[in-house]
Parts: sequence; structure tokens; C-alpha cells
Amino acid sequence: MDSVEAGEDSQQRERFDVVGLGVNALDLTGVIDGFPEPDRKYPMHGFSVQGGGVTATAMVACARLGLRTRYVGKVGSDFFSRLSMRSISREGVDTRGVIRAPNCEGHVSIVLADRRTGQRALFARRPEAYAIRPDELDKEVITSGRLLHVDGIDSAAALVAIDWAREKGMRITMDGERIVPGIEAVWPKVDLLVCNPRFLAETAGTIDLREGLSFLASKGLSRVAVTLGPDGVWGLSQGRLLEIRGFAVNAVDTNGAGDVFHGACAIGELKDWSFDWTLTFASAVAAMKCRSLGGRAGIPSMNEVAEFLAERGYAEIASAI
Repeated sequence: MDSVEAGEDSQQRERFDVVGLGVNALDLTGVIDGFPEPDRKYPMHGFSVQGGGVTATAMVACARLGLRTRYVGKVGSDFFSRLSMRSISREGVDTRGVIRAPNCEGHVSIVLADRRTGQRALFARRPEAYAIRPDELDKEVITSGRLLHVDGIDSAAALVAIDWAREKGMRITMDGERIVPGIEAVWPKVDLLVCNPRFLAETAGTIDLREGLSFLASKGLSRVAVTLGPDGVWGLSQGRLLEIRGFAVNAVDTNGAGDVFHGACAIGELKDWSFDWTLTFASAVAAMKCRSLGGRAGIPSMNEVAEFLAERGYAEIASAI
């Protein structure tokens, strides 16, 4: 029996460090040399099946880093759905709050990773039945942690969850991964928004990073950041612009790096680190993930991150882990 089906009602009220509400998937990843042209056959130099999804992977990262973690999302009933859930629960992430979509296919992503650059192309199937409705949420489950992380993809449900979390004094973080209807009402309500350049440009109406971050902050956010892959991350907090350089690694696959970054940010939030420490730590964790194929295989432990940072001159952050 999957862990999502186990446990008593009283166990739903257990206290967690982080509760994540959002997308889960199963990733089928193939390693190639350059992205293909149509009507040709190409060899794969590696293949992996791992759990995926922006919020589910962020929660796995939290668990690997030692946080007590709960994932809330929607899951189908086929083989891919069951495998997706097992990939989460075997990491120690609590999945008892997951919502079932009966007779529904799973959310599956096919990922092609260029072994020369580590860049990827992703093709996804998320069934319509995976959309989470507000009336499907359980308030006790959503508010069972100290921090709520959302991706906002099911925006109406995210708004309800954020309001509940705010009532309970939880911190709230968000992955600005994609623009969906209603997302404009979600991101201004969180404490920390970390987004990609596409989200920033479409939301702020500019490709200038400084102007875009200033626009987001003007809506009441105390901390905002934009991830830039190997070029690091820019952040803005209380009018102070931070430019955190990326960590050089031998990148095998960038898939899931952003998701892992978000999971790592929860550490800094819960430890009340300065924003530059949080972004530096998260950048290190995301870079380390990229050294392995797939979105989750390379997620490090806290001890591994501490060693990685210490070796690169960040002894103060490493000692605080």
C-alpha cells in the first residue's frame, strides 16, 4: 500500500517543517548529443526514470536536506501515477495529504538532456483531472508545517492555501515557474518569490532584471529573486540588490535544478539566514544536483553541501549548516 493511503486521521495533524502544494510528475530522461532534427534517428547515451514535478521535487530536496516534509498534490491511478508517488514517499516525504484522481492517467514528462551542455528540452502531459480545486484541500493538512511552498499552477487552490497558512503564521514561498490564469493574484501574497527570467519578463513587462525585480518588490514582497542558471541568481531585499554568482560544476543535466533551488531556499527561510546566505546555499545545492542525470538523483545531503561550500571559500555558511 502506498503511504498516501496509510495512517489515521490524527496523524494528519503532525507538525512538519515544510508543506508543498503543487505539481508532481514522472520524468523519463534521455541523454543525447545536441537536439535532434525531425525524421531522423539518434542514439541515447543514457536513460533514467525519476520522479519529477516542480513542487514534488522541491519537497524531495527539503527531505534530503533534513527537513520534515509533506507533499500535497493530485495523482492519477495508473502505473506512472503510482511510481511517481513511490518516488516521493521513499524519500521520507509524507504523502498522506495527496488527492486521488480516480481512473486518471499520470502526469508524465519526457526530457531530452544534451550531454555536451547539460541543457534540456521537456515535453509534458498533465491531465486536466490533475488540476486541484480549492474544495479538495484539507486545512489541517495545509497548515501542518512551519512553511508553505506553492507553485501557483492551480492558482485558486494556491490562494486558499496561502490564506490558511497566513492565518497560522506560516512562512510562504513560491516557485514562479510559469504564467497561468490567476497567477497575478497569487505571487504578491507570498514572503519569498523566486522565479525564472521568463516569468519575470512576462509579469513585470521588462527583460531588465533590476527593473523587473523592483516591480515585483513594489507589490509588497519582502524578498524576490530570479535564477539565471550557471550565471547564478539576482535577488532584491529591502531595496538591496544581490548578485550571487553561480557555482561551476561539470553539468550533466539541468532538469530539476530550479525545483531543487526552491527546496533549498526553505532551509534559509527556516533558519532566518540573511538573503544572500539563502541564495548562495540554494545555488550550491542546485549546482550539485546538475552533476547527475535526472531531476533528483544528484540532490545532496546537508553534509555534502557543507563540504562543497567550505571547499569554495564559504566556510561561514558551511559552519552554520
